[in-house]
Amino acid sequence: MMIEGGCCNSQLLKIVIHESEPREESFRIKDGETNLSRIFKVPDQIIREVGLLSFQPKILSIGPYHHGSSHLSGMEMVKLICQRSILGLISENYYDRDEIKGIEKKARSFYGENITMEPNKFAEMLLLDGCFILAALTGMKGKEAVENVSSETSLGDLKQHEALNRHDIVHDLLLEENQIPFFVLEEIHKLAAGKGETTESLKEKIATYVKGVLRYYPTAIEISEIRWKDFHHLLHLCHIFFRPSQKPVKHNHNQAMIQCSDCFPRSHHMTNQWRRAVHYHKAGVKFKVKESRTPHSLLDVTFSNGIMRIPHLSIDAKTESIFSNLIMFERGCPHVGKYINAYVTFMSQLLSDADDVELLVRRGIIEILGREEEILNVFSRLNGLAVFDPHGEDYYLKSMLQSIEDYYRCRRNRWMAWSKHYLHYNSEAVCCSVIFQISDINLFDMQFHG
Repeated sequence: MMIEGGCCNSQLLKIVIHESEPREESFRIKDGETNLSRIFKVPDQIIREVGLLSFQPKILSIGPYHHGSSHLSGMEMVKLICQRSILGLISENYYDRDEIKGIEKKARSFYGENITMEPNKFAEMLLLDGCFILAALTGMKGKEAVENVSSETSLGDLKQHEALNRHDIVHDLLLEENQIPFFVLEEIHKLAAGKGETTESLKEKIATYVKGVLRYYPTAIEISEIRWKDFHHLLHLCHIFFRPSQKPVKHNHNQAMIQCSDCFPRSHHMTNQWRRAVHYHKAGVKFKVKESRTPHSLLDVTFSNGIMRIPHLSIDAKTESIFSNLIMFERGCPHVGKYINAYVTFMSQLLSDADDVELLVRRGIIEILGREEEILNVFSRLNGLAVFDPHGEDYYLKSMLQSIEDYYRCRRNRWMAWSKHYLHYNSEAVCCSVIFQISDINLFDMQFHG
């Protein structure tokens, strides 16, 4: 069956919604499928506590939660241009009606809130927003003869316009409340691209875009390692790029106690807490930036032989928004892990005061692209959002925490650190003292034997 170009929008919508019942084997959410990464609204209480800036879209509405908001209406014309351009491609391609039945019903299952939007409106929204994402992220567009919103504007012109290149769009596309399921993009892409492109090519283009957004953060996973079934929406894909590259290594606490048996109180109780960077530093811990010679994630913090290696972190205006939404994504979807929650809690404790920030800046671990004094506020707010169990078996920093706590509480390490610090900053005084003592001994010897 082929769609005629002039009415492709309305005919496609009739099929996307329930023109006939969907095939159960294609779109039914299987029983026991608990790993669905649902899309939630951020609770009002959290918004009141931390403010709207991290969670509210600035110019762009994607999905049902902010659909129809008056302050986001300016981008609707841009989205319509993208939609008409991509739907212009559909008239050139054959498709199977059964392949896109039930999209509306399946898409609703991804949202954690009850969506009251009627099926026709919901499907229309998915189509509009899906076409925009395809155009903005992959550069997908129709022929020169594509019908435009106005006689002077085309998608080709639009790609050169700041409307599709603004930082605000990047901000809005990675919000927890501003997501649509990836399979919607896949279905639209199948219709528009035909047999020339595969789902893998779509995944690669979108993954390349997201990795480009995260270019200031080290990532370990390669685009070729990501399958389209691995992620359910753009924020989920962002989370995959941030995941630690290695599984936690079990810490041999008993061996550490044998090596430094005089360092522990009788209870041998391990505390599950982090300390400030300057406190670790005074105990002899050295801070070094993790080298980029081998691929690693931002979250790959390690501790070995008294050296804590932390990947380079650039902090700018986008940092708080990205991490806030990743934290809420993890809280709503526990099966993806609590990696971001754990990392944020660790860093917020490490950077508790201005001298902690200064220490890590000197070591090249932190690069500040904004105001230095704002860093403490950012991590304080992020820490207020983070929720995780430090005693849990899946706590990826647990082994590192135990290792550094052993090192910190070892009296020998702390004494050696104090000695080095004293000798370094008081070497001149020590030399003078030694010379004085030698001179005094020689003088006494001369007087005694004189």
